[in-house]
Amino acid sequence: MTPPPIRLPFAARLLVAAVVALVGGACGATSSRNPFVQANPAETRVTLFVENRGFNDVRVYAITPRGSESLGGVGGNTQRRIDIAWRQLDQLSFRIEVLAGRTYNTPAVSVSPGDRVHMTIPDDPSNVYIQVR
Repeated sequence: MTPPPIRLPFAARLLVAAVVALVGGACGATSSRNPFVQANPAETRVTLFVENRGFNDVRVYAITPRGSESLGGVGGNTQRRIDIAWRQLDQLSFRIEVLAGRTYNTPAVSVSPGDRVHMTIPDDPSNVYIQVR
């Protein structure tokens, strides 16, 4: 035989309901998104499209407030798509190292997650062109 259920007085049930409502409202105010739902990939990255119009191969580095990160090489007269982990609005610049040649730094641009950055490297890499879309 099962014991009878325990019944709380009305005041105690009202107090429990108020505490649950306050805790639930406070938790909802502090989190911007559900941590158990997988983030959309566009929310966590910036896509870089590099078009190297020069003859020489180059190596591209991302310069962020967190430091420098190698993005890999781009052959001469080729294009490459590179995804960069990114979570907030911040400044991004690039360092272009021409293999067996000079190093060039680009001006910083403001990017946020989901942005597409197009970099065009002409024959003279000092005239690199960057566009954020």
